[in-house]
Amino acid sequence: MNKKLTILCGFALVLSCSAAFAAEGAKPEKAENKGQEQKKEAKTAAKAKAPKAVLRKIAKEEIGKEAVCPVTGEKFKVTEETISASYKGKVYYFCCPGCDKGFIASPEKYLNKKKAEQAKIYVCPMGDYQGDKPGKCPKCGMNLLEKK
Repeated sequence: MNKKLTILCGFALVLSCSAAFAAEGAKPEKAENKGQEQKKEAKTAAKAKAPKAVLRKIAKEEIGKEAVCPVTGEKFKVTEETISASYKGKVYYFCCPGCDKGFIASPEKYLNKKKAEQAKIYVCPMGDYQGDKPGKCPKCGMNLLEKK
């Protein structure tokens, strides 16, 4: 009787271990690999939690509105065919069908680029004027220089 019980317990132990190894890929892992997998899982979870841009339809009251494409920076008027997306509560309009795909994939990439461009300051060499766009000084007519 004890011999049968010992064999049965041994068999149950083997089955429970093999199921655990099958779930883990049938290989015992090093502590380093487990740490790397946990980091990958954390990154994947962070990506899943990040808000995504969602395509939307143009409303009638938006038609004719002037917009700037977040991808190319091109100014254009919104039409019925214009593609738009909402991201973090704000609506973005795209000048062409190719622009929306890049924006939907990684909106922060384009929004951070836009902020960097807006941060530039242009000054008059004479020191009388400062603006956020390149061009000529309205006071003296000289070309504005980018402030570094």
